[in-house]
Amino acid sequence: MTTLPHVISTHRDRNIIQIAIQRPDKRNALASEHWAAIEAALDEAAASDAHIIVLSGVPGAFCAGADIDELGQLLATPQAFADNNALVQRTQLKLQRIKQTTIAVIDGACVGGGLGLALACDLRLATARSRFAITPAKLGLVYSADDSARLVHAVGMARARQMLLTGCLVDAPTAASWGLISQLCEDADALAVAQAALLDNLGATSGAARSAIKTVLAHLGGDAAVDAAAADAAFNDAFHGADFAEGAAAFLAKRAPQFAGGNA
Repeated sequence: MTTLPHVISTHRDRNIIQIAIQRPDKRNALASEHWAAIEAALDEAAASDAHIIVLSGVPGAFCAGADIDELGQLLATPQAFADNNALVQRTQLKLQRIKQTTIAVIDGACVGGGLGLALACDLRLATARSRFAITPAKLGLVYSADDSARLVHAVGMARARQMLLTGCLVDAPTAASWGLISQLCEDADALAVAQAALLDNLGATSGAARSAIKTVLAHLGGDAAVDAAAADAAFNDAFHGADFAEGAAAFLAKRAPQFAGGNA
């Protein structure tokens, strides 16, 4: 299945949905129509029984941020600019809150809205040549509260201040040491190996449990949509779920569990 042919494409393999940004001539810079396509892909994924979403770019670019060609048009129409901002923030929030476990697979430029997408994912893998930056201050703009919160949760307040106030470019080893990425890979081949290993590891766990864990973490992370009651319910309900019954039985029988809906 495809969402926006040749730019934003989706493909399902077992319980994994791959969402790929493929605009190499623009280093995967995104215009409004591309953000809308990503939002549509997320809506489709949220309604599915898939367990994992993998978001990727092209060799050398995960996403370079906003499409400069469109930026000039948006600047001429304040309402269009406001609508685009709302679309970008809504899409990133959907990615953050989606029930599935999400993985950003990064090779190359990951800047602005691209880093916003990556930060909205649960896990981030990146090659050594990847570079990260958030540059609204260089344009006289301000990063949104939701975007800033994701950055603070990833790297801490002091490093978030450094990135936001200076717009500095962060290399991959530094990003790894800061916690901006989950795993640093030497090159594209190592990235593919790491992705496969991560999917295998996730495949040994319960998709329902991972979704509930995300609810608990969302509450701890300050997501206003998830209160303490919802986090408590996620914890308590798991004890009555089919996946716990299967997981406990498998543990006692010393076998691999086969969770409801299949493993990843």
